Amino acid sequence: MNVFLEKQFIKRWWLFMLILAIIVIGVGTAYYATVNSEENIALVVSVISLAITIPIVIALLSLRLETRIDEKGIFTYFHPLGFTKKFYSWSEIKDIYVRTYDPLSEYGGWGIRGLGRDKRAYIIEGNTGIQIITKDDKKFLVGTLKGEEAKNVIRQYHTSVTNEV
Repeated sequence: MNVFLEKQFIKRWWLFMLILAIIVIGVGTAYYATVNSEENIALVVSVISLAITIPIVIALLSLRLETRIDEKGIFTYFHPLGFTKKFYSWSEIKDIYVRTYDPLSEYGGWGIRGLGRDKRAYIIEGNTGIQIITKDDKKFLVGTLKGEEAKNVIRQYHTSVTNEV
């Protein structure tokens, strides 16, 4: 039994610039408040700004999309966001295939897309994804950088796999 495992990390230059800006603003605010004030409020502002900055930076740096395909089904998760855990058993999948897509025109960009709708997606980068259509006609796409490998593992577990890529 083969298992497909993939972890995708966000490698966008603008995200690293955002993280750098958050760090500079947080540290700068703490420094300015401490240096330019003799009151205890400066220390409080410093601690609050760092208490906000550090978790945001850690969360942004730890974002990753994990996908696992095995004999039970497909599990995907936008780590560390617990509410993004999705599992589709083979018995609830009507159709599944690897396809190319346009993140901007089809889903409006990258990340967690389509919350609250029947057409959802988790996308980090690229234009290849695993399209899942459930028996109640809900659509979910998970981006992958390993389309051929995913297709080969899916073929072992699902009989109606189509070849769209």
